[in-house]
Amino acid sequence: MHPVQSERGHDAFAASIVADLKDAVSRCPGDAGLGRLVRELREESDAFAHHWATGTGAAQHTTDRKTTRHPEVGDILFDCDVLIVPGADLRMVTYTATGSVEAGKLDLLRATGGRTADAHL
Repeated sequence: MHPVQSERGHDAFAASIVADLKDAVSRCPGDAGLGRLVRELREESDAFAHHWATGTGAAQHTTDRKTTRHPEVGDILFDCDVLIVPGADLRMVTYTATGSVEAGKLDLLRATGGRTADAHL
C-alpha cells in the first residue's frame, strides 16, 4: 500500500507524532537514544525542528481518519485509533475499515493475495 494520508492534513499528523515523541522524552529524560534521535531529526528536518520548537504537546496522536491508496483496489478509508495504556509506554495503533465498501476492498485483497486476475495470466 502507498503512504497514508491523514484526514486532518499532513501538518496536523506531523504535529501529533512530534507531540508523542516529546511525551516520551519527558517521561525518559535520561534516555541517550531518544536524545540522539531528537538531535538528528532537528538537524535533518526543518519541519521537525519547527514542530519541536513550537509544539505544546497538546496534539497527542489518539484518533484520526486516514486514506491509503492500494494499486489494485484504489483508496481505502480507515478509522485509526491509538490506544494508550496509562502509566506504561505501550501504544496500540488500530486501523478499522470505515464501511462496507472499504471492508469489501480488504476482503478482495485477502482473497486474491493483493493481485488482480490479470496478474495470473
